[in-house]
Amino acid sequence: MKKLMQLSSILMLLTFMAFSSVSYGQQKIAYVDADVIIPNMPEYKRAKAEVESYRKILEKQLEGKQATMQQYYADVMAKVQAGQMTPLQQKEAEQKLAKMQEDLQKQALKADEDLVRKEQDLTKPLYEKFESKLKEVAKENGYAYILDKKMLLYHQGGSDATAKLKAKLGI
Repeated sequence: MKKLMQLSSILMLLTFMAFSSVSYGQQKIAYVDADVIIPNMPEYKRAKAEVESYRKILEKQLEGKQATMQQYYADVMAKVQAGQMTPLQQKEAEQKLAKMQEDLQKQALKADEDLVRKEQDLTKPLYEKFESKLKEVAKENGYAYILDKKMLLYHQGGSDATAKLKAKLGI
């Protein structure tokens, strides 16, 4: 699906360029390798470290709840084996364990959502900066289009603006 969207974007761009009133030879096209640039941005490294730290916190919370549930299960099983629980108490314990399991699953889903949200919040400014500097490079060098290298199906020659963008970003 993603490749289809990329292909359709490229085809639309090429169609636009072909039917444009400005001749193709007058427009400068460049490409950048975002996969080389973004991971080297200091903001990316900080965001990645912060997300990893947050992930560990969430993981510890889940592990704590899981350990509590496992301990409760072990206590119930010990009491059942010792004959210290009535059938009604066993049923209540089973219901409590089921509720604990359900809560743990809900908390795990919420933790995943929180982690994704945190990552989006931390990387949004980084991508905004990337886009801003990309526009500056395009304007300063007269590029009509700057494409991401991974979206190109084929290229021969052309201008690689990766180094220029890295310089603008200070990396």
